Amino acid sequence: MKNIEENLLEDIKKRLEVMISLLLQSKPRDSEEISLRNQIRLLHGFGLKPKEISEILQRSKTYINKEIFELRKLKNFKK
Repeated sequence: MKNIEENLLEDIKKRLEVMISLLLQSKPRDSEEISLRNQIRLLHGFGLKPKEISEILQRSKTYINKEIFELRKLKNFKK
């Protein structure tokens, strides 16, 4: 029974990742496309881990970690 629940949760997770990915890639009508860095900022702000962000955006975990590091530097620099 537990294995069925785990499979169901994994399926739900994958579908949510696809939905998030599609929403991030869709271009709003009256504005420009959201940059990759801003997509990472949003997803990280929602509490997603670098591994989860890399799966959604189809980028390497190393790239995501580098961008998060750069965002943290920019945030500290502005203070």
